Amino acid sequence: MPDVRYIPISRLDEAAMLPLMEEEARMWLRDLYWDYSAIQKVLLSFIREKMLPGYAALADGNRLVGYAYFLANQARGSIGALYTTPTTPPDGAQKIADDLLELAIMCFQDSIDINRIEAQILPFHGQDYARVFVKYGFRRYPRLYLVRNIDAGHAEKEPADPTKIIPWDSSLIGHAAAMTAVSYRDHLDHQILEDYLTPSNCENYLRGLVTNPGCGVFLPEASFMCLDAHENPCGYVICSRISDGCALIPQIAMHPGWQGRGLGAALIGRCLRQLRAMNFHNLSLVVTENNSRAHEWYRRMGFQPHREFSAFIWNRD
Repeated sequence: MPDVRYIPISRLDEAAMLPLMEEEARMWLRDLYWDYSAIQKVLLSFIREKMLPGYAALADGNRLVGYAYFLANQARGSIGALYTTPTTPPDGAQKIADDLLELAIMCFQDSIDINRIEAQILPFHGQDYARVFVKYGFRRYPRLYLVRNIDAGHAEKEPADPTKIIPWDSSLIGHAAAMTAVSYRDHLDHQILEDYLTPSNCENYLRGLVTNPGCGVFLPEASFMCLDAHENPCGYVICSRISDGCALIPQIAMHPGWQGRGLGAALIGRCLRQLRAMNFHNLSLVVTENNSRAHEWYRRMGFQPHREFSAFIWNRD
């Protein structure tokens, strides 16, 4: 195990961080078909301004071998990313990752202003973060990263009244947010993501999806809404570009009263046909493993498990 020391990211400049972050970006593209450069550009701008909270691991002097960053939004903390480069011996990278994770967790738990911590970190190099999170009192929610090929051989269904489906309309985002809060009220993901707790939280979350690159670059032409008789959204699908030829559904929702009518399948179908016309070749999404109903539905829609990871949640009370 090399000698390792941990310092705040603010003590490093962009040139020092860039090689490791570029290595991390290659892992995202190789393992998840995700071009991480848009997110990386935002992080580097914070690093230049010495404004990215987190820690870096330096081995054998000044060789950067890992980093973790975290963000606070009022009383909620979020561990945004954790990455370590493979080291020798093989357990070295895991030990460094554990240390970085403990530093991030303790920063939040030691702050009386933070009442909740959320983390959904996709591990690389076969690492496992569960032991550290459980040690510090986090609840674990296993999740699955699903992928399906966008091929011409899959027949997508239409609902009885296809005129209810319209292209994404951002002027209806407030109504869509209110519907989202209702649809997630008794949902397991309500416990995982605080953004689902209130219509206001949902609206901020949806606006972030269509304006920020954190979940890919929003594709309005491949995003759709279902409208009820009052011209209000009763369901929708948001789609984003994560790399050349690869897309992601970061959010899909259907009002409980409209479930079981084929509208969800129709939304996915519209999305797939549009992506196919735009020369995309695969589509990804994330589902909570214990949400068996959604998991089975996505399997019937042609999505297959690609990677496993976990969401970890800690509440002070």
